[in-house]
Amino acid sequence: MRRPGMTAAMMAFLTRSIPGRILGAFLGIYLVTYGTTALVVYSGARASILESEMAALRRLADLKFGQLSNIIGAFVTDLTVWSSLDVMNDLVSGDVDKRVVRTLEELKRIYRLSGEIYAFNAEGKLVASSRGARDDARKAELPPVWQSGTQDLLLVGKAPDPMSGSDVVVFEKPIFASFDKTYRVGTLVMTYPWAAIEKLFAGSDNDLILYESGERRRVLAESTPGLAAGVGDRLVYGNASGIGADYVIVRSAADQGLIGNWRVLALQRSSAASAPLLRVALELALLGVLLAVPIVLLGRWLSARLTAPIAELTRVAGEISDTDRLDARVPVPETEELGALARSFNRMTAGLEVAQRDREALLRDLTHLNQNLEGKIAERTRELEDAVEAQKRLLGDISHEIKSPLARLGMALELARRVPEADRPIQFARIETEIETISDLTRELLTLARLDQADSPAAFAPVDLTDLLARIAADAAYERPERAPDMTLHAPENPVFVPGDEALLRRAIENVVRNALFYTAPGTPVRIDLEAAADGSVLIRVADRGPGVAEAELARLFEPFYRVDVARGRATGGTGIGLTICRRVVQHHGGTVKASANAPSGLVVDIRLPADPDPAQRPTL
Repeated sequence: MRRPGMTAAMMAFLTRSIPGRILGAFLGIYLVTYGTTALVVYSGARASILESEMAALRRLADLKFGQLSNIIGAFVTDLTVWSSLDVMNDLVSGDVDKRVVRTLEELKRIYRLSGEIYAFNAEGKLVASSRGARDDARKAELPPVWQSGTQDLLLVGKAPDPMSGSDVVVFEKPIFASFDKTYRVGTLVMTYPWAAIEKLFAGSDNDLILYESGERRRVLAESTPGLAAGVGDRLVYGNASGIGADYVIVRSAADQGLIGNWRVLALQRSSAASAPLLRVALELALLGVLLAVPIVLLGRWLSARLTAPIAELTRVAGEISDTDRLDARVPVPETEELGALARSFNRMTAGLEVAQRDREALLRDLTHLNQNLEGKIAERTRELEDAVEAQKRLLGDISHEIKSPLARLGMALELARRVPEADRPIQFARIETEIETISDLTRELLTLARLDQADSPAAFAPVDLTDLLARIAADAAYERPERAPDMTLHAPENPVFVPGDEALLRRAIENVVRNALFYTAPGTPVRIDLEAAADGSVLIRVADRGPGVAEAELARLFEPFYRVDVARGRATGGTGIGLTICRRVVQHHGGTVKASANAPSGLVVDIRLPADPDPAQRPTL
């Protein structure tokens, strides 16, 4: 039989004996303490080094962007000055004496430009260039990529030069006549080789990427070919800056000028920046090994001191375990430390039985609680599913209600374009009608949405329903004077108060009264009653003798956009959510609303609200 290796023997000693476990505890405390300290030291050193690298990268990115911005700014200044030269007026005559050509050639020579300068007339025809001779007819017009309707200097950015075929940076400035600053005589275009821009980012010790953000997101230049592809679009075009898992990333400061969408990205691999940390890690590991030696010696000595009395305690504990007798007790030794341990062990044995009983009771309670929670979760899930389904139906109804007036609005607009001038006011009136329909629907939807944010009942004020119903009836009679004789109001002479929001209650009751008047024929009686019920609530009843509503459809009257007769609803100009708002308002006030048939014909809507509980709160009339 082979002897176990040194590692296996050490593990057996640390896990199978009391001295080994004490020693293992000391080693564990030491490893946790020293490991935490070493980790803090290592993390601090790493952060310091990487932050230093970030500062260097930030200076590099800002430097490169500043150099690029200075180049662009110089060209912008030069082009602005050149476009104001008096010689540019010759573009009107086509530069017959070649003054513009000579001027462009001289400007290129004096400023040592590596690009070209082009002058186009107002029609976009090439008149002169720093090349000297006019280009062939195929290139004699302002290229579409350079065309712009702006009146200010424009930076086209990196783009192919149709004149030379190479990538360039294009600057464009409109030219206005010196004798009339509003008369545009042409366009002055200057190009700068993109190779010069790329040269600015080449040869750096760190990786650099020039990119353009926004809609035209693209990499413009990079210090190493294929660098941006290796880094990935997420890091290149994202907003992340700092120390990442793979890279230390820094972006140049944002600019508000012509190159506001251009940014310089300086980056370095985290592994390269962390190379000096290897020596720090090795030194910390060596120091940890040296400090572990006295810890091991101390642990061995203490474990030997504690082994003998603990062995006796182990024997008694084993006896209790073998016999399953929780009434057994450990003899209490004379030593204070082990005596306290023995007493604690005895208390633990006594508490085990109590804990067992408590655990069984707790398990029963948890089982019962779990069953209740499952039922509540299932109920809540059903409520959420119903709410989602109701929301889908509401969105579908809203889309349907808006689509019809929009379609009619489109037809009216089309007819307005085609009919003679004299008939257009009719179509314009139709357009105004459809716009008012959409506006009414929007207001109703906003009212429905704001009910969820309405004041709480604690903020309600006493509302006199007697006065409120009188004003609603008067407004309805004014709006429909031909129906005024059909409407009667029966209310107590004394004020009847309820706590609530007067504006919301007026909206709710007014919707019911308007429906009773608008959906019944002239001559049909409409009765409004206000009375105090025996249970202390207040009942508002609106009854008519119209055609009524089928019993199967009564429950759906308060759903959004539900109409018993779609054609009749549209003819009256209703939005389809008036009764829905009524129900929401009444529920918000702690009341109920119900629709029922009015024998022998007609409809009855009962609104029941809680009465004002404190008469002292009523205002003095």
